[in-house]
Amino acid sequence: MHLEDIVMNNVGNPIIIDQKYCPHNQCNLKSLSRIKLSNVSFRNIQGTTSTQVAVKLVCSQGVPCQDVELGDNNGNEGLAMSQCKNIKPNLLDKQLPRTCA
Repeated sequence: MHLEDIVMNNVGNPIIIDQKYCPHNQCNLKSLSRIKLSNVSFRNIQGTTSTQVAVKLVCSQGVPCQDVELGDNNGNEGLAMSQCKNIKPNLLDKQLPRTCA
C-alpha cells in the first residue's frame, strides 16, 4: 500500500496502522493478529490533526509489521506525537512530529 501527496485538515487519525483495534470491545485480546503488514509507505503527508497522536503504528507482537516507510510527513509544530509498538519504520526525510523516537 502506498499513500502519497495527501493534505489532511483537522483529521482525527492522520497516519494509522493499528493491529490491536477492537471495535465495541468484543475481541479476544489474547489472540494475536495473524495478518502480516509489509511494504507500506506514507510519503508527503501534510496538514493538521485534531488529536495529539498524529502517527500511530501499532503492530502485532506475533507478526510485526515490516518494511513500513515514512517520508517527508509534516504537520504544524505543536503538541503532536507518535505512538509505535512492534515496528521499526524506515524514516526518510523530515518527520514532524518525530516518529517512533
